[in-house]
Formats: sequence, C-alpha cells, structure tokens
Amino acid sequence: MDAHKRSLEISRRGRVPTWFALLLGAGALFTGVELLRQQQYLNGSQFVDTRRAKIVGSEQGASAPPGWSELVAARLSELGPLDVNDPNEIEKVSAALRPLPIFRSVSASRILWPDGIEVDVRLRRAAACIQFDGGFRSVSRDGVVLPGFSIPQPVDELGPLPLIAFGDELRHLMAGDHLPRDKDFDALSVAVSMQDHLSYEHRALMGEIVISPEESDSTRVGGPAVTLRLKGSRGVLFGRPPIAGHPGELPEEQKWAHLAEYLEDYPKQGRDWAVLDVRWDVPEVPLWKK
Repeated sequence: MDAHKRSLEISRRGRVPTWFALLLGAGALFTGVELLRQQQYLNGSQFVDTRRAKIVGSEQGASAPPGWSELVAARLSELGPLDVNDPNEIEKVSAALRPLPIFRSVSASRILWPDGIEVDVRLRRAAACIQFDGGFRSVSRDGVVLPGFSIPQPVDELGPLPLIAFGDELRHLMAGDHLPRDKDFDALSVAVSMQDHLSYEHRALMGEIVISPEESDSTRVGGPAVTLRLKGSRGVLFGRPPIAGHPGELPEEQKWAHLAEYLEDYPKQGRDWAVLDVRWDVPEVPLWKK
C-alpha cells in the first residue's frame, strides 16, 4: 500500500468527538482565512490587498499553531492586489493556499462584503513527530510532514507528541511529504488512536512517548507488534496497529482503557510495572519493577 492510500486509511477512522475538537481548537476544526480589505479605486475597479491576512477560527478557542498565520500571509502577499470584479482573480487565493501542507482542504474563494475575501479551510492536526537532524518535525494525522522544526520534542494540547520514526531515511523529507515507510504509518495509526482515546490526565502520566512497530518474540499471534516506550523505563505491548484491521484483535479503545487503568493504579499497589501487555481481555504484567 502506497503512502497516499495508507494516509487515507488512517484519516477515514472515527472523527474526533465534538467536545475534544472544541478543547483542542485548531486542528480538527474548520477555520476561515479572511483577507482584510484595503479599498483602492483604480480605473473604477475595487481591489483587495492580499498583504493583510489572518486565520480566524469558526469555533470559540480555535487558533492556528504558531507560525502558520505567517506562512499563509507570506504566500498570499505574493499575489498582489486582486480585482474583486474578476472571478479568475479571486480564485487565485484558493489556488495559492491549496499547496500549503498545513491545509487538508481549501474551498473556493468568495467575496465577503465589505471585508474582502473569505476562504473556508480545514487545518491538518499534528498527531506525532519524527526525529530530524538533531530535532523534531511534527506529522499530521494523515501522515504529512508539517512545516516547522523543534529542538525539544513538540507538544500538542495533550502533551508531548509521540515519536514514531527516526533514521537516515527521513533526512530528505520536506514539509508536505508523506511518511516514506509502512512501519511509520503503523506507528502513526497508534498515535492517532491514542489521541482519540486517552485523556489529558493519562497522557500526562505517560510523559514522552516512543512508538515502535517491530516484530516481537513476545507476540502470541503472528504479524507486526507495536510497542510503546514511556518515561520511567516502562514499556507497553500494544499488539498489531489499528490501521491493519486484523480480525480477532482486541478493540483499540479497550487496549487504551487497560493502559489508563494501570497508569492510575500502580501508585496504589505500591509497585510499578516495567512491561504491560494490553492485547488481551485481561491485561498482563510480564515484568514488574524491583
């Protein structure tokens, strides 16, 4: 399966609940890109100055990640003043925005009297990160490398984004590229699942996360096994990735419920687990910390 098909497979998964989207703001929300109008009259025509632009959320609390508004403004400033009486001129706005990797979708441009031009867009939402030249780059829920570079591991509203990929194969990636390897999409599907099913409180207990798809000797059934490495030298055997859709696999929400239970309970038990296996109806702890 190529990268585009795998990204579509992940993006078809269940929508983020409305309350979750409202909490997060930008990412799963529709936002409007509004070009603030500066009226100029030249030979009887009205123009919009594309050097003045901003991204505004359609829902309370929605906002774009730092730097994305500047990216949009820089792209639109290249257009120069647009004649609002010419439909072809107005459509240049959407055409300029569509290639930007921060957008999942961009609607047709329309006149917004008396303010200027409005475009409805859907922002991509970061779900994970990859290691890149001594730092990190964020990756969207559909496997697209997003603009920006961070020395510390980047975060979303729930905590540190899980690290899903590293290695020389990633050095050539640019913003807008898809993840190059099947195993990266396996790990990404687990990161997306975690984003959908774990609360802020449980993510905080996990700390920085590394998701590793690999062949595991401890897997009771054949196929790829995904493991999670958490702070405190703890590991979680997650099983096969959600994107695979293997029959007989424990539902992903039940796996996360197992993990949430053990994240809450280990302080009460007076001992901490080193390895937690969440693949079964009854979770197992094959290794406790001494």
